[in-house]
Amino acid sequence: MKLFLILLSLIAVTSEARAFMFTNSDDADTFVRSNAPTANYGAAGSLSVSGPSATNTLSSVANGIADTFIRFNTAGTVTNFNALFGTNNWAITGAKLQVTEVGSPNNSIFDQGVGAFQIYWVADDNWAEGTGTPMIPASTGIIYDSEPVLLTNTVYLGTFTNTGTSVTLQFPLALTSDFTADAQAGGEVTLFLTAADPLTGFTFYSLNFGTVSVRPYLEISALPQPSITGLNLSGSDVLLTVSNGVAGENYNVLSTSDLTLPLNQWLLVASNAPAPSGSFSITATNAAASAPSQFFTIEAQ
Repeated sequence: MKLFLILLSLIAVTSEARAFMFTNSDDADTFVRSNAPTANYGAAGSLSVSGPSATNTLSSVANGIADTFIRFNTAGTVTNFNALFGTNNWAITGAKLQVTEVGSPNNSIFDQGVGAFQIYWVADDNWAEGTGTPMIPASTGIIYDSEPVLLTNTVYLGTFTNTGTSVTLQFPLALTSDFTADAQAGGEVTLFLTAADPLTGFTFYSLNFGTVSVRPYLEISALPQPSITGLNLSGSDVLLTVSNGVAGENYNVLSTSDLTLPLNQWLLVASNAPAPSGSFSITATNAAASAPSQFFTIEAQ
């Protein structure tokens, strides 16, 4: 009988109560407009996500599509998680974009209207914030006409709705592989926000607003990544030794004889909670009886 040990661990956390969190302030943000396709607004105090039919109550005139780009540098977060858990010995368990909405924008270029918008991760971080303002637009940074080139590689992270009031909002982002790998690399991470409803008029404060606490932030949470460090047989039972767990967290052992199967089709064979040290053992009863070759992985519940 041959048993194979998989040293790949997957964190699938349904609760972030024990996760460690760090917040990243953005280092660049701007919005662009279809009605002014060669203009840039990177030095404005607010950002705009607008559908083609949204208007501002100051003018009742539709301003066209407005899209927002926000860029964060996650180097500090990666350094902190490496210090806590060991270099690359952790996994991202959550990411949230935090912004503060402006309920009543005082400039007619910013639209109003409650509606859906979408957030995407963008692979290309090579864009300039620019120096344009609503009163004095510029062409010193990214513009609406340059979107097609910049958005050639994007990943959808979720659809959300604004409130139309002055309030701080958090939007939980989907943990896609491209997005989390980019965030965990410790470099620049770009998010793109665009309206999904023609009446969406979402305005929120930008990096250039004077009050630091209302600027955009990217909150990232993580847990140490457990590893299967030992495997022993006792008849048809398999005893697995696990390290780098979190005290009080519940973990499952999954098994398969076919590595081509997606993880949601692997068989749950055992569960346990780690000791305060983070190391623990799990016995998978009769796990060695089902097939001549078995593969195992550990996940948090």
